[in-house]
Amino acid sequence: MSDALQQAGASPLGSRDPGRIGPYIPLGLLGSGGMGHVYLARPADNTPGLAAVKVIRPEYAEDVRFRKRFEREAAVHGRVHTPRTPDLLGTGFEDSLLWMATEYLPGLNLADAVRECGTLGAAGVWRLVAELGQALSALSAAGVVHRDLKPSNVILSLQGAHVIDFGIAQAADSSAITTTGARVGTPAFMSPEYLREGNCDTASDVFSLAGSLSYAATGHAPFGDGTGVDVMHRVAFEEPKPEIMAELSAVDPALAALLTACLAKDPAGRPTPRRLIDAATAAGHSHGSAAAWHEPLGARLLERRQACDVLEQVSVQETVQLRAPAQPTPPAPPAPFGAGPTPAYGPPTPPEPYATPAQVPTPDVPTPDDGSGRRKRRVHLAVVASLAVCAVAAGAFFLTRPSTEETASAAPTASHSAGPGATQASASPSSSASPPGDKGKEKETASGVGDGDASQSPKTSGGGAGGGTQDTPADKPSATSDGDAGGGDGGGNAPAPTPTKTATKPATPPWISQCTYYSGSELTQRGDRGQRVVQVQCMLSQRGYSVGGAGVDGDFGAETDSAVRKFQGTKGLEVDGQVGPNTWAALRSST
Repeated sequence: MSDALQQAGASPLGSRDPGRIGPYIPLGLLGSGGMGHVYLARPADNTPGLAAVKVIRPEYAEDVRFRKRFEREAAVHGRVHTPRTPDLLGTGFEDSLLWMATEYLPGLNLADAVRECGTLGAAGVWRLVAELGQALSALSAAGVVHRDLKPSNVILSLQGAHVIDFGIAQAADSSAITTTGARVGTPAFMSPEYLREGNCDTASDVFSLAGSLSYAATGHAPFGDGTGVDVMHRVAFEEPKPEIMAELSAVDPALAALLTACLAKDPAGRPTPRRLIDAATAAGHSHGSAAAWHEPLGARLLERRQACDVLEQVSVQETVQLRAPAQPTPPAPPAPFGAGPTPAYGPPTPPEPYATPAQVPTPDVPTPDDGSGRRKRRVHLAVVASLAVCAVAAGAFFLTRPSTEETASAAPTASHSAGPGATQASASPSSSASPPGDKGKEKETASGVGDGDASQSPKTSGGGAGGGTQDTPADKPSATSDGDAGGGDGGGNAPAPTPTKTATKPATPPWISQCTYYSGSELTQRGDRGQRVVQVQCMLSQRGYSVGGAGVDGDFGAETDSAVRKFQGTKGLEVDGQVGPNTWAALRSST
């Protein structure tokens, strides 16, 4: 069954994963992100079918405003009824778990399909034109704008292409889920009017669809890959890259002409979803005569479908076999003097239970048979005397120890700087993490055309379902200095340092001073590209871990994955190759 779980696109559950989510029993983990986890699950009553269940992190779920936005996301999804989107199965908030379940589509997202199986070719792209045109037509009829249509939000299955993830979708008759002025989505696939003015409608979704179709045919977005301000500027004000459009014309001239029209800067000049369907029909690629997916993609999709058929037969009693055995937790290294603990995702460690009757010490009552009572009293008096000696020694140390200024050079710092011109990063990230989106990753948020890059950091309060609010950042620089980390008598009466002693701060490690691409603490994993990967590679390289011959290139490949795993093993972290909150904290730490 574990092989079927892996072939279905999920990984084994851990000890901290829930045993039940509403009416569903989790089978495996589909993805993780800053907002929570997505699980592959089956109904607890053994009825057939599989579900993808999104579970929101507790700190967000307990926020009333967030729950309202989450409910709005579910309501928007519930308005759409088409075979080209997964059905909404239900939502709930119980036992501190806020969840939403949708039909699980056994397939690959378009980004993974192109990366692992190659571009689709003319027949496959025309099939996408027809089927995704149907999806946009249904969204438009329901008055819904997706606003984040990109390759990772398109699922390819044996039944065809589907649009997923309505996390930042907006109903035409309601207010936006995100705050006013926010730009939520992926810059390379955003529309120019959305980047410039924040306007987003069905024509905007058509523009984004054309970018995804260009990626399916060529492996590149029409305005170039990336998330930085250069890509946003090209999308907003320039024409698509000539070399990419030339490559598209080589695939199919009629297809290139259609996508060029869809990429027009003026929304009024773009084809409607209905015209996309008609164009595919005219080209001989209507839905009824859809071409088969090319190999090896077709074989991969069949394998995934068969694995899901196996998992649907697993009884609730057998699901315990799919959960990975608990790993022993290595002892944590001692925390730096004055530094707080690093929070980890998952339930807090429960307090020690109250002593049971067997644990309560009994009084020393001598028995008439022996002198054990007298011996116990002597041992008790010896222990008390030892404690008194220790207390006297400790008091003498605190009264005679040197001032904090004299020992500053020996005390580890509780905060660090990322070097000139870089944003400080706390060694203990807050609740920000992951992710949900591309296999659990968070939406990329562009705060306008003039920003330096599209941040993927979720916020600590009021975060929308798409992670696009602009509240306080989760990773705040620490204001604690060495002198404030602890020590001193609290009254300012410590002896003054002698002129011969100087207080010096430890040198900033190179992985902090020379790595300045700080973009939050979301889940970063193999297959990702961009500045967060640059930061991971830079810190690993400066720590002495090889990320491959290409060096710090912003591409999370096999060499970077291997380096991350070695680092995690060295630090006693879970070795999964994913840079989540705990690995981010360990990479950024000064040790």
